[in-house]
Amino acid sequence: LVWTIIRPLWSWLGARLIGWYGPKHTMAIAVFVQIAYLTLILTINELHWPLWLICIVGSFCYGVYLMAFEVDFSKIKHSEHGGKELGYMQMFERLGAILGPVIGGLIATFIDPRFTIAIAIFVLCASLIPIFLSAEPVRQHQVVLVKGFPWRRHRRDIFVSSAFALENVVSITVWPLFLGIFVVTANTYAALGVLTAISTAVAFLAIFTIGRLIDDNYGKRLLNIGAYANAILHLSRIFVTSPVQALFVNVINEPLTAMYRMPFLKGRYDAADSVPGYRITYFMLIDMFLTVGNVIFWGSLMIIAMHVSDKAALQFAFIMGAALSLIITRQKFAALR
Repeated sequence: LVWTIIRPLWSWLGARLIGWYGPKHTMAIAVFVQIAYLTLILTINELHWPLWLICIVGSFCYGVYLMAFEVDFSKIKHSEHGGKELGYMQMFERLGAILGPVIGGLIATFIDPRFTIAIAIFVLCASLIPIFLSAEPVRQHQVVLVKGFPWRRHRRDIFVSSAFALENVVSITVWPLFLGIFVVTANTYAALGVLTAISTAVAFLAIFTIGRLIDDNYGKRLLNIGAYANAILHLSRIFVTSPVQALFVNVINEPLTAMYRMPFLKGRYDAADSVPGYRITYFMLIDMFLTVGNVIFWGSLMIIAMHVSDKAALQFAFIMGAALSLIITRQKFAALR
């Protein structure tokens, strides 16, 4: 809740940093703060950092980096073949998602979990090099304006984007947590790493094809099929009790996620193009309004965990994930019509 409640402040500050310094320089700032965040986690046992401090720092680096990344990509992508470009981006993400969990899981299991954080810090430093091989994609020294933003035309974008982001949290954060505590209890780090790598490899094979289909005007159909199927898959997570079942769910989940995620992002990036002068404001407002959904989501889980059980709270999150998947289908992005 601390991570979430502080987020609007960081959204506002991040938008101003992006407007003044550009998204690439803002990503660099966020990376350096993220290194500090990981250092706090790395030394928490020895120095006893308060969790609220770690949450405030983490909320800044992840929120600001994501907003800067979205502004950057939305500016440089091309509308006519944005699906293919999204495919390339997702393939590189998935490549990291295959290598990271396997290497990190093995190191955490057989050496020490803290070594994975040290390696992450090194990778983050190295990631700054390619960022600055090209110029800033947007004009610098901009003043970010809210007055005049076409609320009526984009209010649905903001609402559905909140559901999209929260559903992502259920898949990426809650699901591995559930598996690590209640399903995969032996060699947890290594097992979760292998599960993630196998399922991500399946998605890797499907992403490029999905990207081409989006450019061929099948985006809305892919989004609806993927989101409806994903809602059913979320409900099935409640009944997973073995690593084999978890692997089955993971393998199905990855291509389904790509089916709705890639068209959704394509539609949202094109929507950002449709508000000249308000691109940064568009992503800032999406990030700010996500706070409302996050407070409801995590507050509900906290209440259930306190009065019922931790397992019931995580299982309820899967029910919410199913509902959020259905909300995603309510998008009205012009690029997907």
